[in-house]
Parts: sequence; structure tokens; C-alpha cells
Amino acid sequence: TISESHETLFSGLNQAGKSTALCMKAAYHLTGLYPPGYEGPRFDGPINAAIGGETAQSTRDLICERLLGSVSDRGTGYIPLHSVEEDRIVRIGGGVANQIDYFEIRHHDHAGKFDGYSKCFVFSYSSGWQRLQGYTLHWIGCDEEPPFEVYDEFSARLNSTNGYMDIAMTPLRGETELYLLFDNSDNEEVRLLMNYDIMDTDHMTEEDRQRLIGKYENHPLAEARLHGRPVRGAGLIYTVPDEFITVNDFDIPKHWKKIIGLDFPHGVGTFAAAKLAFDEDNDVLYLTGEYKESDQEAAYYIHRLISMGGGDLPCAWPHDAGRGFTDGSTIASKYRDHGVNMLNQFSHMVNMEGKKTFAIMTVVEEICDRMATDRFKVFVTCQQFLAEKRRYKHDNGKVAKRQDDHVIDAVHKGVMMLRYAQADNMAPLSNYKLPDFDFFNDF
Repeated sequence: TISESHETLFSGLNQAGKSTALCMKAAYHLTGLYPPGYEGPRFDGPINAAIGGETAQSTRDLICERLLGSVSDRGTGYIPLHSVEEDRIVRIGGGVANQIDYFEIRHHDHAGKFDGYSKCFVFSYSSGWQRLQGYTLHWIGCDEEPPFEVYDEFSARLNSTNGYMDIAMTPLRGETELYLLFDNSDNEEVRLLMNYDIMDTDHMTEEDRQRLIGKYENHPLAEARLHGRPVRGAGLIYTVPDEFITVNDFDIPKHWKKIIGLDFPHGVGTFAAAKLAFDEDNDVLYLTGEYKESDQEAAYYIHRLISMGGGDLPCAWPHDAGRGFTDGSTIASKYRDHGVNMLNQFSHMVNMEGKKTFAIMTVVEEICDRMATDRFKVFVTCQQFLAEKRRYKHDNGKVAKRQDDHVIDAVHKGVMMLRYAQADNMAPLSNYKLPDFDFFNDF
């Protein structure tokens, strides 16, 4: 189905061809080479367009290379070689190699004759989109959901041309302002929401469909991942039954890498630690130990943490442990000074561009995927984690606030920094000393 609306939100499941559809649409408009039977909007001459996605790297890999082919193999993308001229592909400097600023494509009239060049700007939501302010564009393609301010600016770029915008996305952020704008639209000529369900995937085999359905069964984002619809309402996050993930305790091989995740109280409150072991050969992560206690002195928590191996094993900590005291120290530095092997940075994950990301749902999805694929296991003695797991909820696709989730938070910190886990023979020796209780008057 081809939308004739001026703005179309194509909301569908993961890995089902949304980006491919967006690139094919871009190729049609930029070249003027519309396939037989095409019934959507057409441009009669060369156009000014823009296309992009969440990051510079994903835009390069998922958009530019699909359109133009790789640097060494131009013409292998959706835009044919006879329409691509290498000297009309303008690169931009930066941290991402082969990043494109804009490119010009040979356009053809209805008879297939060359009639000029279409120009396509490349952007990402993290950078580059602001330069389009003031430009007049005929078509814009967005791969994944843009922030509302980006959408709003792009929509304005189309006013004078009465142009078109296509957004291809999986609604992982829930019922956002942008999604609801399309969902509540009563004028399909202006805005149209098209939903793409897993049962619409004719290119998938039934075996592939059932595999994905099984993978996301009871997943908190299953509605978005499988059906292209935002998650509505509240529900459990970690829904895999305990018996599927628990194992009897066993001695961890020394060559397995280990890390301890921490969750600190905000003043008076609950401290938690979670010890993780990683079987890299089989890509299985184990929760092997836990500690959770409230309303104790920091010196006491340090003593318990050292007894878990925190003097030797790397310890991952939350960003609020980096807040400073009047003497210039932090909670993290105080723990480090008293023998805890605190990592040098607070816990975060890294995206494809090597940039830090702190989105909690990123690590939640990592653990959900591991649980569903038999790659996250919990020692049966870790009962506090299991108790929290049975009550750990989301609200409209986001982690619900004010939960008893301290051990879970500690696990999250350890998983975020799993790349820093160390085997026993790699871990540094601790210079542990008995804490000076007076030292903690600052806490």
C-alpha cells in the first residue's frame, strides 16, 4: 500500500523492512524512476530532499549505503549506478568515517530522459538537522521516531512546496506526542498512520514469524516489537517465570569474568549490590550473589561489599554516586579510598557511535532478551532479586517509579558495564583497610 498523505507515519515491528521501504521511496523521488503500477505521490522534476535517522552512524549504515551502495561499490543500492556520480557526493568531517553531508542524483523525466539533479541532505537527530532550518524541501524521510521539535521543524520545511514526509519507526517510546498526533488525525490527506503487524510480513516464513513471537512472548515491549503499536497501560517487565531462569548455586570457573553492580541510597535508604559472572563462551550471564540492606552506615556497606569481592572485582555505580561534597570528594571516591574497586566512570551503555547512553529501557531490553533466550540465569539463593522481579512493573512502556527495585537496579548497573568485567586472575589486588568511621560524617 502506498500512502498519498502529505505526512505518513509507518509504524511497524523490528527488522521487517521499514528502512528498506523508506529507501525505496527516496530512490523513486530522487531519480524520477517510478516503477510500473506505482500510484503514490510523484515529482515531475528534480527535488530538494532530506533523509536521516537517530545517529550519524546508523544513518550512514542503514540509509546512505542502502541508497548509494558502499564507498567501494557505488550503484549497488536502491539508486542505480547510472544516476550516481561520485563527485556529487559531498562528505563531512567528524567522528564517523565516510559521513555524507549531501549528495546529488541524476533525475529523469516521465520519458526516462535526464532533466537535472535532485539534491538530498543527510541528517541525524543528534546533530545536523538544525542546518535544514530555512531550507525549502519537497520530501523528507525519517528512519525511526524523531523528537517532536525535529518533526515540527521538518513539517514547516514542506509548507511552500506542499511536500511530503515519511516516518518509518517502531513505537518503542510509547504514546508520544508525535504518535498521538498521527493517531488522532481525522484528515488522512494531511497525516496518515499506517500500522505494520507481524502478520503482514509476507517476506517472512511462518517459521520466522513464530520464532519472533516466541522471542517476545511476555516481553514488556512486545506490542511495539511485534505489532508496531505503542505499549499502553501498566504491567510486569520481567515476565519469564522464575523456574526458567533459576539454577542451583555452583562454583564459578576462575576464567569467567565478574563484576559487581551497586545501587546507593539517597541519604537514608537502601543499599544493594549484585554480583554477576559472565560465561563468554556461551554468552550466558549469571547473577551469583546479592546484598540488600537499609539504614546502615556507609562503613558497614563497604565491609559487606569487600566480603563479596568488591575489593578486587570491578564495581559499577550509578551516576548519583558521583555527586560532590564540599571537600571535593564524591560517594564513589570515598568508597574507592576505602578499598572498593570502583570503576572510573558511572554506569552507562554505549551506542553504535561509541557515545554514552543512559536509557534504562536499553538495559531492560538486554536482560529481557537474555531471559527469553536462556542467556540470563539466577542462582537460586538470590531470593531478593527474584522477589523484586515478580513486582517490577512498567507504566506505558517506561519503568514505573517508586518501586522496591534496589537489587534489580544494581543488576542493571553491572550489565551496563559488563564490558569492564574481569576474571579472577585479571582483577587488581585490593589495598583494603578498615574504615575510619569518623570519615563518613559527610554522608
